[in-house]
Amino acid sequence: MRKFIITVLGLVCGLLYSNAAVKYMTIEKKDGAKYSFLLKEKPVITYQNGNIVINGNEKTSYSIEEVKNYHFTEDNQSAVDVTNAQILRIVSISEDVIRVENALTNTSIKLVSINGTIVGQTKVDDEGAANVTLPNQKGVYVLCVGNQSFKIIRK
Repeated sequence: MRKFIITVLGLVCGLLYSNAAVKYMTIEKKDGAKYSFLLKEKPVITYQNGNIVINGNEKTSYSIEEVKNYHFTEDNQSAVDVTNAQILRIVSISEDVIRVENALTNTSIKLVSINGTIVGQTKVDDEGAANVTLPNQKGVYVLCVGNQSFKIIRK
């Protein structure tokens, strides 16, 4: 598992700093859907619970499950518009509110402090979205959406 993570990160870092014509990382799911991410935007790519997690910029994060393959290409090979795809998205609306999008209806969402205290809890609405209000206190929190977790840092 660690070797896979190190390999993925090594490949991405190597390509980001080379003069190669590669511009996109394309992820192919088992159902045939493809998603391409622009490498010049320097996405942070991790492997978590069998999913590839891509943090695009400070406001977006994608968790892709059932990954069949990934490769690097010169062009965008996305089969669908990523903004409308059923990929779990975590979006920062403001300094105080985080929005979860494309989650399953009635999924439980918890915001947990680093010491394990639940500081916020809600459920996803019928449209697959929910807003989570961050506490006023600076710190590190864990956003749990169903069986997936994301680190949130309040500065």
